[in-house]
Amino acid sequence: MENNKYTQRRLSNTVKPADMGLEEWQVALRHNQAEREHFAISEVSEQFCPGEYSVRNHKTRSQYKVVYRGAYSPWNYCSCPDFRTSGLGTCKHIEGVKLWLQAEGKEPYSEEPRYSSVYVDYRGQRSIRIRFGQGYRRELAALAGEYFDHASVLRPEAYASFDTFLEKARSIDPEFRCYPDALEMVIGQRERQGRVTLMENVYTDETLDALLTAPLYPYQKEGVRFAVKAGKAIIADEMGLGKTVQAICCAEIYLRQQMVENVLIVCPTSLKYQWKSEIEKWTGRATVLIEGYATRRLELYQAAAPYKIVSYQSLANDIKSLNRLSVDLLIMDEVQRLKNWNTGLAQAVRRIDSHYSVLLSGTPLENKLDELVSIVQLADPYCLSPLYRFRHEHIVTDPLTGKAIGYKNLSDIRQRLSGTLIRRTKQSVRLQLPGRTDQYLLIPMTQQQSSRHEELRTAVARLVSKWARTKFLSEEERRRMLLMLGQMRMLADSTFIIDQNLDTRHDVKVSEAMNILSDALEGSDTKVVIFSEWERMARLMAMELDARGLSYAFLHGGVEDRKRNDIIEHFQNDSQCRIFLSTDTGSTGLNLQTAGILINLDLPWNPAVLEQRIGRIYRIGQDDPIQVLNLVSKDSIEERMIDRLRFKRSLFEGALDGGDDTIFLSEDRFQGFMESLASLTPEASPRRGEEEDTKEDAKVDATFSEGDSPLLGEESEVRLFLSSLRNILQSPEKTKQLAEAITQILNET
Repeated sequence: MENNKYTQRRLSNTVKPADMGLEEWQVALRHNQAEREHFAISEVSEQFCPGEYSVRNHKTRSQYKVVYRGAYSPWNYCSCPDFRTSGLGTCKHIEGVKLWLQAEGKEPYSEEPRYSSVYVDYRGQRSIRIRFGQGYRRELAALAGEYFDHASVLRPEAYASFDTFLEKARSIDPEFRCYPDALEMVIGQRERQGRVTLMENVYTDETLDALLTAPLYPYQKEGVRFAVKAGKAIIADEMGLGKTVQAICCAEIYLRQQMVENVLIVCPTSLKYQWKSEIEKWTGRATVLIEGYATRRLELYQAAAPYKIVSYQSLANDIKSLNRLSVDLLIMDEVQRLKNWNTGLAQAVRRIDSHYSVLLSGTPLENKLDELVSIVQLADPYCLSPLYRFRHEHIVTDPLTGKAIGYKNLSDIRQRLSGTLIRRTKQSVRLQLPGRTDQYLLIPMTQQQSSRHEELRTAVARLVSKWARTKFLSEEERRRMLLMLGQMRMLADSTFIIDQNLDTRHDVKVSEAMNILSDALEGSDTKVVIFSEWERMARLMAMELDARGLSYAFLHGGVEDRKRNDIIEHFQNDSQCRIFLSTDTGSTGLNLQTAGILINLDLPWNPAVLEQRIGRIYRIGQDDPIQVLNLVSKDSIEERMIDRLRFKRSLFEGALDGGDDTIFLSEDRFQGFMESLASLTPEASPRRGEEEDTKEDAKVDATFSEGDSPLLGEESEVRLFLSSLRNILQSPEKTKQLAEAITQILNET
């Protein structure tokens, strides 16, 4: 009977006792945990499966297979993750079996079985080994000498012919076994070699360029090759280097090679629509958003489309019903959100079984070094594991508290990560980058934003319908329409801009902008400029920055001219001030080329104003590539502006009236536009009555502070009308005709 010296000894989970070795301490912790958890343990079959046990954890409702044949026996095994990654040769379940045997007064079954087997030895560095039973030992040992080394470890060159070995071994002994994890490891190594050959010989630069609708940059092709060769990899490029398109290209390779049939993208809620847009833009393939009620989401996981997108939160809820989820290729964005192993979200994600995975993070290491282990385990559980050894080898701790006070041997970490994680910075690839990249990030609105936005959209549609019937809108109706369109734009940012109530504030853009800032500021010296048309939106950002203790410069209409230069110089010259927050009062006359990223919290109607914003950092003196991120609310008036802002900017040259805002088009231009519009508009629905329309439209009045006026420019009105007609123009052909009509009007001006 085994005696255990750890029983009843209280041990710290963070500080190793001075009288214990590292592994001895970890074994003791697992033994003590087994004492506390009281597993339900039973022997599978004393006659047919001696030494094999079933261990059930009542708390987690998990059940594990345990083989225990005495201390340090090479036949010991548990199906739990900790046994595979700890390198100890034991776990709390095996320790639980030891305690159960002692309580039952039984000795462990230690007799060697008759059969021989190939297994994975998880002690130390993971390896495939052979162990011999009592039957046919001499014959099998002779055969194994051709494939295994003197330590009984499978030789690297023998992976390719492993199936031949199994066939010969089973012809000698029909009971010869190869356990599933060993076979999986062999197949994994063979598949990896096949992927290496594929990427080196088939997917040349030209072949990769043909996969998507636009070519990749050289460093992006390098990232794609790295990820596909690895099978499960982390792309940790600095923000702005195109991690999304690299992941999409990897997916296209897997799909076209028929290595996968389905791809699941897991991302923050605010990025779902951006992923959908990027996939459709780069590949043209169908994409399904897994959203809606729980029952509907569960159905959508089975949809036929190759790409499916789900938010982290929805996935965590769905895993409770599904228990486990199997996918061919898993893409996870912003995986640094899973750095804490113990969160429900992190636990849910670890119940996804995927053959391949591409994990994306611009900041894989944010606060503590051991957070990196949690993230890397998603791609390779063995790369930096076990955590206790990683901490011992790389983190200097206070001997009394166990808190980290320093780090060591960091070059070893880079070496261990070389086959799993790839990271590039803008500085390292600057010669490959364009001078400027523009991105539109689609952000979902809250339910409160959406409902108020829809009320306004309906009211605007009624006015457009009225003009289609009567060919007339009064100046008051025109004013009211512009007012409502302006309020729709404000709601796309935040309800606070209209009602100034922090208690009932609803928005998503502010939190998403803070996520972007977190990525941008981490691990680099990049400076960021943030613009909003609305001073109240800028003040919301300022409140968030204050709450996080971030230094920033803030320029708005209320700043005195004599203080303006001081604010700019503070941003330009203070290395601790990396954020410049401004309304459009600061979009002209500023020189902010020390910044590398510009975030537009909203889109101005006038493309010239947008260029003025960008021109603050994209100008002579800017040596580095810059990134422009435009936050656009999904299913809002903003989203319908995107294509117009992408329109050839030369179209608007000469059409802008010095950038000054005017309320109305001239009568001739207004009539001409509406006439061309009416010719493309389906017959209007029956009118509900003048008095009822007026009552509905009266709901949208509001009071605006200086600088937050929704009145719009002359050329901007044309764009507003176009944006409000999504429900009226039903076909791509009519939309094209409308664009041509607008072009003609503007060119005639």
